[in-house]
Amino acid sequence: MKKTFIIVTAVAAAAGAICSSCSPKSVAVIAGEKEVSIPCDDKRTDKNFFRGQGIGQSKDLNTARDKARMNANAELAGSITTTIKQVQERYVNDAGQKPSDYSELFEGLTKQVVNQQISNLSIACNKTTKTTDGMYKVYMAVEANKEEVYKALERGFEAEKKLETLFNREKFRQSFEEEMADFAKKQGY
Repeated sequence: MKKTFIIVTAVAAAAGAICSSCSPKSVAVIAGEKEVSIPCDDKRTDKNFFRGQGIGQSKDLNTARDKARMNANAELAGSITTTIKQVQERYVNDAGQKPSDYSELFEGLTKQVVNQQISNLSIACNKTTKTTDGMYKVYMAVEANKEEVYKALERGFEAEKKLETLFNREKFRQSFEEEMADFAKKQGY
């Protein structure tokens, strides 16, 4: 009996893998589970915007909103930081410089840019639900315009003399655009 169960499970898994490769849009839902649609889930980073999503839950609506915004901001900050770090590595390597010479300066600039962007966010999506047990659940997506992030980086380069000597606008812009395109492709845009 146990052996038969294992064989049936293996065959079902293999069949599922084969079927899933046939149609990338259809995803099998495991028995006993139900697929759900998450509000604001369509608001992801793309080639024009950095975005972050967050969910907050509380008996108090304002607290639920604050939690959702805090989580969305944290995700957005992580997205911007990661992308700038990848752009930095691509740019410094293309420029033939030693990454260690500039990594500390880039880190400071990245923190400055992220803090500035977090204070100037737009809300891309905001949905509120109330659960059966009386809890408020807030779904939120925040966004920062890619162009604004880039301009903040440019201003940072101009303000920092050591980075200004490394900074080549055209090469940095190209690295930035390539990284945003790669990121959007990974997100399915």
